[in-house]
Amino acid sequence: MLDEAERRYKDGEILRVIAGDLGMSRQRLAERLRARGVRLRREKPSSEQVREMCLRYEQGESLARIGERLGFNPSSVRVYLLRAGMALRDPHGRER
Repeated sequence: MLDEAERRYKDGEILRVIAGDLGMSRQRLAERLRARGVRLRREKPSSEQVREMCLRYEQGESLARIGERLGFNPSSVRVYLLRAGMALRDPHGRER
């Protein structure tokens, strides 16, 4: 049952619909998927993940690469780096 729910969620379905089909609450399904290691969409990164984003960016990794490794899209990585006070490179990797 949870394998199917995980597959459907990763294929883009929303929790509310999947949970309704399974006869459980959205919150309960979210808890169970998190326990299985599934990162839910629209979840904020932990402070540890933001530190890792900063470290990787300082080491020269791209926003896309960082996002791929940590499970966030590049624009989200950019937002969290800016919030952390990081100075961003221009799109060609040069300091601004």
